[in-house]
Amino acid sequence: MKRQNAVGAVRLLCRLAAFGPVLAVALTAGCGAGAIELTREEYDRLPREYRQEIFDAENDVVIARNRFDEATERAASAERALTDLGPKWERTSQRLSRSRLSAMVPSAHNVYDMNVACATALVDVTHAAIRKAEVDARLSRARLHLVRQRQLARIGRATLASLKPLEDAVADLERSLKVASSEEVESRARVQTRLNAWKSAEDRYVAATGDYDTGVWGD
Repeated sequence: MKRQNAVGAVRLLCRLAAFGPVLAVALTAGCGAGAIELTREEYDRLPREYRQEIFDAENDVVIARNRFDEATERAASAERALTDLGPKWERTSQRLSRSRLSAMVPSAHNVYDMNVACATALVDVTHAAIRKAEVDARLSRARLHLVRQRQLARIGRATLASLKPLEDAVADLERSLKVASSEEVESRARVQTRLNAWKSAEDRYVAATGDYDTGVWGD
C-alpha cells in the first residue's frame, strides 16, 4: 500500500506541470475590476532596463518550468529503479540457490534490503526535489506578476498600493522555498547514510563469499 501511495504521489505531482494560477489577485483599474496587462505599445515605450527586467523574470519562469519537468523525470526514473529491484533479486536468489553459495542467500538478501532502503531514500529525494521545484516555479511566476505590476504603476495604470499583495505573495513563497530547500538537503543526507549502509553490506557479503559477480547488485 505504501508503495502504491508513493507512485500515486509522483503521478499526481507530475500532473501539476501546468502549475495553474499562481496568484488570484484582483487588481482595480478605474471604475472596473480585473487583471491589468501591459499593451504591446506600452511595453515598447518602457525604458530598456524595465523591459529587460520583465524579460529576465519571464526567462526565470521558463527555467523554473524546465527544472520542474526535470525533477518529475528523475522521480519517474527513481521509481522505476526501485520497482526493478524486486525482479532482479528474484533472479539473483535463484542463481545463488542453485550454486555453491546457496547458504549465503540470507546474507545476500540483507544486501538487497539495504539496496531497497537506499533506493527508497532516493525516491524520497526526488519527491523533495519536485516539491522544491514546484515552489520555485510558483515563486518565479509571482515575481513576474510583481515586475509587470511595477511597470503598470510606473506608467500610472496601477496604484502603488496594488503592489503590496504581490510583494507579500513573493515573500511568502520565498519562505516556502527555503523550507522546501532544507527538506531536500535533509533527504539527501539520508540517502548518503543508506548508501553507506548498503555498500558496507556489500563489502561484508563479498568478504564472506568472494562473490563479486553474482551478488544482488547484478542482474
